[in-house]
Amino acid sequence: MLLDVTLPDGTGFDICKEVREISAVPIIFLTASDEETSIVKGLDMGGDDYITKPFKLGEVLSRIHARLRHFGEFHKNNTILESNGIKIDQTERTCWKGETELPLTLVEYKLLCLFLKNPGRILPRELILDRLWDGNGSYVDDNTLSVYIRRLRRKIEDDPNSPTKLLTEIGFGYRWVGRPSAGE
Repeated sequence: MLLDVTLPDGTGFDICKEVREISAVPIIFLTASDEETSIVKGLDMGGDDYITKPFKLGEVLSRIHARLRHFGEFHKNNTILESNGIKIDQTERTCWKGETELPLTLVEYKLLCLFLKNPGRILPRELILDRLWDGNGSYVDDNTLSVYIRRLRRKIEDDPNSPTKLLTEIGFGYRWVGRPSAGE
C-alpha cells in the first residue's frame, strides 16, 4: 500500500492505523514531508518504508518489490488466526467456524480479530471501543459494543445464551477463551 501523509479527508497516518488493525500488508509512505518527526511517526506506527518526494521511479519500484518479497515470507506464517474452533484468514478477510464460512460485518471482523489476537486476556470496553473506532473522539454509545458482541456471539457460539468462547467479565470487559494455534 502506498500512502501519502497528506490527504484531502484525513492523513495517511490514520489510514495506516486502521489497516494495521486488520492487516500486515506492506505500507510505504510517499510524501513531500521529510521532517524527521513525520518519518519516525510513520515507521513507528507500522509503516514499512518512507520515501520523500521528489523520488526516482526505479527506486520506488525496487522498494516495493523488496517489501513484497518480505511480505511473502511473513504472509505464509502470520495471516491465519485460529482458536477455539474459529479460523480467520486475514489476507482474504474470511472467517470460518469449523467448515462453515461466517458472514461477518467489518466491525464484527475487527472485533473477532482483536479477541483472537489477545486470547485469555480481559479486554476492557474502553480499549475495545478505542480500537474499533480508532480513538478519533467520535462518541459511540456504550450499548453499541454490547449489540456487536451479541451479534458476534450468534455467529460463533453454539449456544449464544451460554457462551463458551467469548465471555463477559462483569465490570471488566470481555475475554476470548482459547489459545492461538501452534503455528502462531
